Amino acid sequence: MRHISFLLLLVFCISGCTKEVIIPDNVPPPDYSVDSSTINIYINKAYINIAGREPVGNEKSSALTILRQHNFSVEDRKQFVQTLFSKPEYNAYLVTISRTEYLGNTDTLDIAQQIFVYENGLTLPELAPFYGLIHIEINRLDTLQNTLNDMNSGTCSYKEMLRRCVNNYFYDQLNMGTENFVVSTYQNFLFRYPTTYELTECKIMVDGQNSLAFLQTGKNKNDYLGIFFSTNDFYEGQVRYIYKKYLFREPNSAEMAYYAGIYKANDNYKDLQLEIFSLNEYAGVH
Repeated sequence: MRHISFLLLLVFCISGCTKEVIIPDNVPPPDYSVDSSTINIYINKAYINIAGREPVGNEKSSALTILRQHNFSVEDRKQFVQTLFSKPEYNAYLVTISRTEYLGNTDTLDIAQQIFVYENGLTLPELAPFYGLIHIEINRLDTLQNTLNDMNSGTCSYKEMLRRCVNNYFYDQLNMGTENFVVSTYQNFLFRYPTTYELTECKIMVDGQNSLAFLQTGKNKNDYLGIFFSTNDFYEGQVRYIYKKYLFREPNSAEMAYYAGIYKANDNYKDLQLEIFSLNEYAGVH
C-alpha cells in the first residue's frame, strides 16, 4: 500500500509540472486584449478631430502598427497622435475650425474681396482723409490671409492664429462696437460674461485710453489682445474648450489647472491636444 501511495504521489507531482516557454530574444508576443473595433474607432475619430478627414491608403495599417506595440497604451496613443501633427491638413483644419467658429465661415475668397474693396478706396480722392485707417485695415486682412502660410512656416502659433481671428474687419462686423467686441472675446474664449468692472476697464483700453485688464495696463486694442491671450484665464478656457468639444463635458478644477499648466508651459497647443487625445476617456477604454 505504501508503494502504491508513493507512486500516485510521484505521478501527481510530475503531472503538475509545466514546461517553461522561452520567447526568442525575450520579446513578449503582442497582446490584443483591446478589441480591434475600439482601436479602429479611435483611429478614425482622431484623424477626423485632428486632421479633419478619415485615414486613407495605408494610414490605418500604419496607425494600427503603432497602437498595438504595447496593447494600445497611452504612450502608443501619444506616438500615433504626434504623427497626425505632421499631416499637411493639420494646420489647415485648425484655421478652418477657427474661421468657422469665430468669423462666420469667412474664407480666403471673402478676405481677398474685402482687401480689393479697401485697395479700391485708396484710389478715391474723397477718402484721402481716411487713407491711414484703410491701410491699417488692409494690413490686418493681409495678416489674416497669411495665417496658414505663417503657421506652416512656424512663424505663427495656434494662439497667434486665434488673436488674428479676432483682430480684423470680419470679426468687427460680427461684433460691432467696443462693448460687443470685449464681450465676445470673454464668451468665445473664457466661456463667461465679463463682470461690470472688467467690461468697463476693457472698453476703456480698447478705445485707446490707459486702463487695467487682468491686472495689467494697456492703452489700445492691441494691448488688450496681448494681455487677454496671455492670461491664465485664456489657458483654462482652452482646456474647457477642448473638453467640451471632444469629451462632451466640463473639466473639473484639478483637470483644468493641470492641463492649462501643460499648455502654458511651452505655449504650445499641440501639448494640450497630445494629452487629451491620448486619454483613456477619449480612446474609449477603462
